Amino acid sequence: MESTADSSKQTTLKVVATTGGFKTFVAFLAAMFIFLIVFLVGIIAGVSGFAAASQENGPVSSHISHDGGSSTIAVLNISGVIDDGNAAYAERAITKILENKNIRSVVLRVDSPGGGVTASDEIWHNVQRLKDAKLPLVASYGSVAASGGYYISCNADHIVAQETTITGSIGVIANVMTFQDLLAKIGIKPVTLIAKDSPEKSVANDVYRNWTVKDKQKVTSILNAMYEVFFSRVQEGRANVIDAKKLESVANGSAYTAQQALSNGLIDGIGYLDDAILIAEQRSGLTNADPTVIHYSRATPSFGGLLGVQSRDLSASDLQSMLQEISMPKLMYLYNQ
Repeated sequence: MESTADSSKQTTLKVVATTGGFKTFVAFLAAMFIFLIVFLVGIIAGVSGFAAASQENGPVSSHISHDGGSSTIAVLNISGVIDDGNAAYAERAITKILENKNIRSVVLRVDSPGGGVTASDEIWHNVQRLKDAKLPLVASYGSVAASGGYYISCNADHIVAQETTITGSIGVIANVMTFQDLLAKIGIKPVTLIAKDSPEKSVANDVYRNWTVKDKQKVTSILNAMYEVFFSRVQEGRANVIDAKKLESVANGSAYTAQQALSNGLIDGIGYLDDAILIAEQRSGLTNADPTVIHYSRATPSFGGLLGVQSRDLSASDLQSMLQEISMPKLMYLYNQ
């Protein structure tokens, strides 16, 4: 009877859930996600570079939207995030414009949220070449011409924005990724060594540890310096419209509608690309001349060309370099929509 009673007893198993395994799994997925991003960034950068280099005439394409007389108005299109590729394109396009002696004025068509600090400044510098050549310069804004998009065009003689344009956002931002917590979860402990005579080398320069107040202060001081450059560019470009005191209240990082930008002096009028072209005609004395209008844009490779790219094998050092590249503080004249 005892054995029967014993066999009838129910054994209860208690399962205790632990979080360690789940956290490790999540950390592993995060690490793989970062690895995938780094890998794709490398592949895309390589393909883009190859495609740009393979263009017979460089990364600039052109087409005529209106075939009129010999006198010509150029429309220089700058679109998308401002990066090294856009800066290189702008330099080459502006060189082509300056080489065409029939071009009498330029419309800078901007549809960009901005981008890299240095890339934006390089485009601004090359746009200044148009000014130095005494070509009337009219800026025309599309859906967005903010931060770096405003930076590159604030020295235009006249700025026109569409009714739905978002502009302004005069400021600088930096995004920093650190990996200390993630690496600890997957069992990696990086060691960074610094020469004894350069103790400040790791300040705001070591992404394998969580940043301290000192690190953040260092980057902030650099951001402040880049803001001063931005402010001076706008102050110089809009000197006849807005005084320094008012500009200080406007240039606080805020984004503005076209109507707001018109009220605070960041633009001169509201209109479309056609309106900007008419203004360019007037400023170059071509009102009754029926000028030709030629558009310059950044060339993009065909999809088939992308598939034909042969890339070399990526080594561990390549991946490490790409990881370092995407984790470096990026100083951006960028409006995050």
